Amino acid sequence: MTKYSSELKVQVASDYLNGRGSYKGLSKKYNINPSLIRTWVNIAELNGLESLKVKRTKRKYSVDFKLDVVSYYLKSDEGVRRVAARFNINPSQVYSWTKKFQQDGPESLLPVKKGRPAKMPKKSKKTAKVKRNKRTETLTDKQKYEAILQEKDAKIKELELELIIGKKSGRPVSELSNRQKTQIACDIRADHPEFQLKQLFKALNLNRKTYYDNLKRIAKKDKYAEVKELIKDIYYNEGQGTYGYRPMWAALRDKGVKLAMETVRKLMRSIGLKTELYHKRTAKYSSYKGTVGKVADNILQQHFDEERPYHVLHTDITEYILTNGKKVYISPVVDEASLEILACTASYSPNTDLVLGMLDELETKLPAYSHPVIHSDQGIQYQSKAYQARLEDMGLVQSMSRKGNCYDNAPGETIFNLMKREKLNRVRLHSLEEAQQALKNYIYWFNNIRRSNKLNYTTPVKYRDRVMATI
Repeated sequence: MTKYSSELKVQVASDYLNGRGSYKGLSKKYNINPSLIRTWVNIAELNGLESLKVKRTKRKYSVDFKLDVVSYYLKSDEGVRRVAARFNINPSQVYSWTKKFQQDGPESLLPVKKGRPAKMPKKSKKTAKVKRNKRTETLTDKQKYEAILQEKDAKIKELELELIIGKKSGRPVSELSNRQKTQIACDIRADHPEFQLKQLFKALNLNRKTYYDNLKRIAKKDKYAEVKELIKDIYYNEGQGTYGYRPMWAALRDKGVKLAMETVRKLMRSIGLKTELYHKRTAKYSSYKGTVGKVADNILQQHFDEERPYHVLHTDITEYILTNGKKVYISPVVDEASLEILACTASYSPNTDLVLGMLDELETKLPAYSHPVIHSDQGIQYQSKAYQARLEDMGLVQSMSRKGNCYDNAPGETIFNLMKREKLNRVRLHSLEEAQQALKNYIYWFNNIRRSNKLNYTTPVKYRDRVMATI
């Protein structure tokens, strides 16, 4: 028995089409679900009001008709209800036929024989097994051929779409926000109108309602549009791809843009910016060869709390492997208070000349009145008489870590970590000269441009100048 009469359906659809009420208003007036009213209106718009009359006989649908419905639904942008109204069938049939076609192919759309199967006598072991086929029809060669072509065409389109999405996003779909997916879908629709929205939703794993909600938001004027452009400029120029939202917040603040730190984080995420720090496992270099000279006392005892520049320095040696397989040894010295890299030398050999060259460069940077503590590990270079004599000439006080304890020289190890993650592991260097130039550029950026979280998001040079002005 039909729940609603033909006259009621015609009346409701006629009221809507003639402007005598909205879906919501007619729903309250007739106490009918708005989605059902929308279905009746779709049927009336596409097939006329006469098509709303109740049909007392069951309809049988041919395989060709089912294939036409499925093909139209898959190739068009129309939803299930609209397609059902166009073919004057129930929406559940469109959904059911499409699901069967996608899962089991066109054979699943063939009609099935009704009723229970006839009882069969038990077969003996010698009796051959006979397969029963419930299908009352078979697909014609033409139908099979058309279905195969349709499946292949759909697969090719799917692969093409995945390739286009990959080029536009530059990263996996799983890492994209819904808003980014919506923007990509809009761009693809503009450049490739042959792709339907259903295909895009499936490829992007995007809900239809979410798409249209984000479409409305995108259409609105973005009040942070200028800030986003400024963030991009800071990220790629000042930050060189290493800034997270905290130093970005400080950089914006210095440019007069005052935002909450959480807002900056959300804005960076919305435009797909995140810290690009490369974690690359590199060979560890150890300069310890036992006690071959004088071992200095551990003056610092892991108390890394110096706030005055030029009072405590840290140095060490690390290695970097060039593209040709050769090793370059790097010896920097960093100020514990300001984190400023005061000197840095690089060589093919980790000999005493490497650290003596570092001291020569350091001497030009230190104020004449300063006599800082310079802390290192117990490497053979730092136990050498030449190195210790040079320290005495410069008026520096030597301090050494305990044997095999990297934590005693944590500030020095931290500089190596940053130097490799932020610069060396992100480029390909072919010679010592290229490595020296890369280090020179990095040290200038590190000291004068890069913001340090430890220094309250200021640069080492600015911190040093501010503190020295108060002494």
